[in-house]
Amino acid sequence: MASGWRKLLEEESEHQWLALGLFLVFVVIGGFLIGGTRNLEGMVLGVDSNENFAFDDGHHIIEIDYHSNSDWDGAHSAILLNGSGMRMYQQFSSSDVNDIVPFDDEHIRDVTFFESDDEGTVTYSADQNTITTVVNGMPSNQILDDGNGSSFSIQGIAKDTSDTILNNRVLITSEDGGSGVRGLGMSGVTISSTPDPSVSWTDLIYLEESTYVATGLFTYHDDNPAQLGSKIVFAHITWSGGSGAPEVRILAVMDKGSEVHTMVPMKDGFAAAASDQEVFIISKDSIETHDISSTAMVYEACEHRLWFFGELGTKSILRMDVETGEQTTKNLQYALPLQPTFVLIEGDSLYIHGYDEEGEPDRLSLDLTLEGSMSSGRGFLNFLFIFAGVLMLGTQLYTIIDRSLLQKKR
Repeated sequence: MASGWRKLLEEESEHQWLALGLFLVFVVIGGFLIGGTRNLEGMVLGVDSNENFAFDDGHHIIEIDYHSNSDWDGAHSAILLNGSGMRMYQQFSSSDVNDIVPFDDEHIRDVTFFESDDEGTVTYSADQNTITTVVNGMPSNQILDDGNGSSFSIQGIAKDTSDTILNNRVLITSEDGGSGVRGLGMSGVTISSTPDPSVSWTDLIYLEESTYVATGLFTYHDDNPAQLGSKIVFAHITWSGGSGAPEVRILAVMDKGSEVHTMVPMKDGFAAAASDQEVFIISKDSIETHDISSTAMVYEACEHRLWFFGELGTKSILRMDVETGEQTTKNLQYALPLQPTFVLIEGDSLYIHGYDEEGEPDRLSLDLTLEGSMSSGRGFLNFLFIFAGVLMLGTQLYTIIDRSLLQKKR
């Protein structure tokens, strides 16, 4: 009996070492193959000619926003410039294109602020002291009067999303004193915070608890008084309503980067801002800096990660997990065919608008659902790797049990 068990164990030991050796080879080969499928699949250059996008056919896009809460994936609002003039429009289907104002109206050339939300509501400013809101094609104007007869243009608007009743907003304005910051609430528009002639604010977004973050350029004189230099500046802006001007507190003046090309709100009271040399993760209490170069950035909310894009011709992109700070390089199917100007994520699609090497505008789209799915190379290899591994281990376990039962019968 003892000799029988000893013989079985010796045989099984040899079989196990052989199986483990084969499995190790499979792991190495499988890992190599999976590592070789780091390409982003599903990149499509151009648009479907049957969908008749209004921005197609050689238009220069000045502003564009997509509407995710629409029946048509391509629904958007935009401002275009072409050889015939300028157009501000909305498109909700291939055949449903509506001008917000008449074609080449002088107001389009005077627009200082333009944005639209997921439902298609457009907000813009083309006149002094005026905010225009367009809902279902119907415009309405809000005239802002601070009681002092001040005249100002509106460069940016950020809304306090924590309280929809008060509807508090903070505005970046351009006025005689330079670049100002005003509050807008139920009691109207406030006077401007004291403008700093050395700072020009360019963008702002809401963080949390009546706190906003603004970015702009700080202008300074170098050793040569006739030569001006500029640096990126960030500030926290606090305003909870009322008639008092918002409080502006400089958060940081950065030594790197020419200017912020993208600033986006993120979840949990954070924001991200990217320059050509760095990316900044900002909260109401802190600012965190990462050395990442890019020409465009977009935030993917469902995965809580940032995508960074380089110049035309680059062969990879960088993604950063905001929670952990982990950075991952993803190879593109082919070299980036566009110089990015706008990068947006709507639903399961990522859109890159830009210019090709001939200077012609085009759009590159990416289906975000393909990565890791069975229809992608990496997803198929992952499935094959797991299936084969489980099959090999299961076969080995079955053999051991079967031979143990057979030995007992003897």
